[in-house]
Amino acid sequence: MKIFTMLTAMVAGSWIIAAGGAAPVIGTVISSGAFRLNGDTVQSNGTLLDGAVLESGRAASSIQLSNGTRLWLGPAARGKLYGDRMILEKGEARMDNIVGFRLEALGLVVRPDRATTSGQIGLMGSNRVRVAARTGGFRVWNARGVLVANVAAGSALAFEPQAAAAAAVTHITGTLTEQSGHFLLTDQVTHVTVEVTGRGLHAQVGQAVEVTGTLNASATPVAGATQVIAAASVQTVAAGATAGGAAGAAAPAGTGGAAAGAGIGLSVTTIAIIGGVAAAATLGGLAASDALPGQGASAPLSR
Repeated sequence: MKIFTMLTAMVAGSWIIAAGGAAPVIGTVISSGAFRLNGDTVQSNGTLLDGAVLESGRAASSIQLSNGTRLWLGPAARGKLYGDRMILEKGEARMDNIVGFRLEALGLVVRPDRATTSGQIGLMGSNRVRVAARTGGFRVWNARGVLVANVAAGSALAFEPQAAAAAAVTHITGTLTEQSGHFLLTDQVTHVTVEVTGRGLHAQVGQAVEVTGTLNASATPVAGATQVIAAASVQTVAAGATAGGAAGAAAPAGTGGAAAGAGIGLSVTTIAIIGGVAAAATLGGLAASDALPGQGASAPLSR
């Protein structure tokens, strides 16, 4: 009986050691030069454990995860890697063949919309994230799980999480439509479809409008919409603007004049604010303004 008790204790002790031991292996990393892994300098290649901190050197680092996802961490970039996600802390990452994987940066969550999605996600200064899709597309969510953008193949958007005082504001532009008594709008910048509530909307169905309002988190959106926006202001936009025509939009309050002037299409120049995150195309209006509403000046955008 005493021997049995001792064996049981030894087995139990071994299980505890195993449970609290090294993190599981999630993949491998290869580079043509030196890189840092969990603070140690490594040459050529290394094994990635769950929660590893990888810092690229002068050369990019190629990452192959056990689930089939392929990543490239750009030169002088840094990220924390897990089996199902990477938290990007510096620089840029490229993603290919993404299987059940997401990337997080500045509190935003970037997920592929299909397994064939590929593209780049990068930090631009201390307060901006750029998401570019080459194939497939990406969906971008805020930290509260609100969809803030759909980034389609061949397009790129820059995002800036807003200060707390501005986070409740939603500002979107698109053509207002009606569906069984519900009013829908697909934002021209982020391609997010929302349900809009408020007075006088029926008279503006079929028109291009700018809507400023707040997210109604307690309301359930109609099919086809991801959220309900209680409109505080609905303003008509010049005809043809949402299709990239000649007319531009006036800057919404608090943007510091960042929205477009006349002569440039809204798809290039309009800044949207959804879920406390400002978004705009990385060329045209955003590059020219160099700052999104609610933020100070930041480093120039890459082109």
